[in-house]
Amino acid sequence: MANSICAVVVTYNRKELLLNCLNALQSQTYPLDHIVVVNNASSDGTIDFLNENGWCNNDHLTIINLPENQGGAGGFYAGIEFAYQRNFDYIWLMDDDGQPSKNSLSALIPYINTDVYIGPLVLNINNSDELTFTLRLPKSSTILSTIDDVNKNTISNIIPDIVMPFNGILFSREMVSKIGLPKKEYFIWGDDMEYTWRAKKEGYKIFTVVESIFFHPKELTLGTPMFFNLMKFNDTDSKLKLYCMSRNNFRNLVDYKGSVIAILFIIKLCWFFLFTKPNLSKLKIGLKGIWHGVKGDFSHHREYL
Repeated sequence: MANSICAVVVTYNRKELLLNCLNALQSQTYPLDHIVVVNNASSDGTIDFLNENGWCNNDHLTIINLPENQGGAGGFYAGIEFAYQRNFDYIWLMDDDGQPSKNSLSALIPYINTDVYIGPLVLNINNSDELTFTLRLPKSSTILSTIDDVNKNTISNIIPDIVMPFNGILFSREMVSKIGLPKKEYFIWGDDMEYTWRAKKEGYKIFTVVESIFFHPKELTLGTPMFFNLMKFNDTDSKLKLYCMSRNNFRNLVDYKGSVIAILFIIKLCWFFLFTKPNLSKLKIGLKGIWHGVKGDFSHHREYL
């Protein structure tokens, strides 16, 4: 009997991109059993737009309309919970601005098992020779930023021990039974890494399948060089993103990498906003997020909505 697969797409006020994502899912060479769209209280007419484009009467589509914006973390929580409760064997995750190539799922299928947490190679939707997110090979100083880098440094179609989480990630219902759902209180930023590190801690095999391609826009502020170009920092002009990134990343580091690594993150944040791109206002927001991460207080992000 074939494994049933449910795709989960989280959306917020990006109806045109959502439509592109849904069309890409419908065009998969390996057919999906179901798609669930989690609508994070969009205010741009998302539902009417989907109805106008023939999606609302699709028997293979479910739309979950959340009563308020719960961020990507809350959206994925709701979507995974839906797929889990309806007993789909595997769950495939993505944001509305992601777009899987037509063979993306079929390239993942040969590797599925109940003990894996796998994902595609994520490429810049505007430049398919470039990775959307640079990858550092585990236990190595090697950085992968282009297709050429990937081809030179991978064997047997696999990049072991690393994925770009929630961008085409595929895992089993059995895994959800064991490790639970994402932390919806994170709201945005870091919930995907927390879920990935949780899966790894529980012994799940994590790897990227190079032949599976997933397109996603590249954010120029991600990975801003710092400390004489030896390190990178995820700068952003969004107070909400900066706060959540600081709070959630610090908490993740404490929980999965240890206090020393978490303290180094504090030093890195201070260095960036004092010397690399001096900004005392951003420094204050970052330190506030870290302090709430120390306390495990996840109630303050709404101050920045």
